Amino acid sequence: MAISDTKLRSTYGKPYSGPSEITDSDGLGIRITPKGIISFQFRFRWDGKQHRLGLGRYPAVTLRDARNMVADLRESVDKGIDPRTLAGGNRAQKKPTVKECLDYWEKNYVDVALREKTRALYRSTVIKHMSDAFSGVPIEDIPVRLWVERFTEEERINPRRARQLLVQLRSAVGWCTRRQFIRPVELMLLQPKDVGIKASVGEVTLSYNQLAKIWLTIERSRGSTSNKLLHQLLMLYAARNSELRLAVTGEFDREEGVWTVPAEKSKTNKIIRRPIFGAADDLLKKAEMTYGNILFPGPDLKKSMTIAGANRYLGRIEASLGIGEFSAHDFRRTLATRLSEEGVAPHVIEKMLGHELGGVLSVYNKHDWIAEQKAAYELYAEKIYWHIKKISG
Repeated sequence: MAISDTKLRSTYGKPYSGPSEITDSDGLGIRITPKGIISFQFRFRWDGKQHRLGLGRYPAVTLRDARNMVADLRESVDKGIDPRTLAGGNRAQKKPTVKECLDYWEKNYVDVALREKTRALYRSTVIKHMSDAFSGVPIEDIPVRLWVERFTEEERINPRRARQLLVQLRSAVGWCTRRQFIRPVELMLLQPKDVGIKASVGEVTLSYNQLAKIWLTIERSRGSTSNKLLHQLLMLYAARNSELRLAVTGEFDREEGVWTVPAEKSKTNKIIRRPIFGAADDLLKKAEMTYGNILFPGPDLKKSMTIAGANRYLGRIEASLGIGEFSAHDFRRTLATRLSEEGVAPHVIEKMLGHELGGVLSVYNKHDWIAEQKAAYELYAEKIYWHIKKISG
């Protein structure tokens, strides 16, 4: 009989009189007590004898987690490795702490499988803020009560970030559990809905006057030329941060008048083509003359600046203006809104934003409307510059 989430939910914590053991596949099974306590187990043969290995209790361990663990353990049996050594290992001598768990996750998953901007995000959030949690205490020994207290403190500081931290920490801990680096922990009993508030979908749309104020504040700031040029170009192009931040000179073809974002730098994993227009070209030439091939370098001038560095700079600009909260992503919404008001066609705006067109268009129509994009960008830049001149007197 296969195990299902429905079966587990309907059985857990309730009086139970059915079979004490139910099997799934690949050796996964559950044991159920008369009080409805459910434990996952892995059954396997080793040296001609039948063995059982406990995987943890439901719901701290989900059915999905258990199946993933069993897949890894079954693979070890097939390779001639005793799964009990993977499940136990050196943890009997020293069980990992929260920091060690995050370090293991960062080294073996984040740095290996994720894109640079995602790695930077995790380092600036969960790795930065949670590595000091319960210092020196094995993560397997931390009760859910203490996790609740910890996240209650995070809620007082920033309720949106508190939920984000829990989501990311659960992801890291779940990965470490499936890799048998740690045993199932009580943190997983704490659900994202129990902590903080969900981040709201951005609704900030800036006026031309506000854009002009941001532009002038950037120009007059004491930030690096790299940061200034990057953020002014983000305002004009409304591109994704990474598309510009990681840009190099060779991506800008002045003979064709086109900026091509390679697929590996695109969120959609597809090439994005945008026109090179007057106001943007002036800033790009300044970046090329100042820095060379890497247009927007960090402090060492050898590689592109990090997302954290870019965000810190814009955060200082935001704090000094007093016009409300905004982010670089809001430049995208602003361009789309303002150009829609000017009557620019939706499909042109979608191309400017680097979005995939839906339906049949995405399959058959590979046209980028470069000329139409260029006219729209020039109109947008003209509006911003007019307000800059107005404020400057």
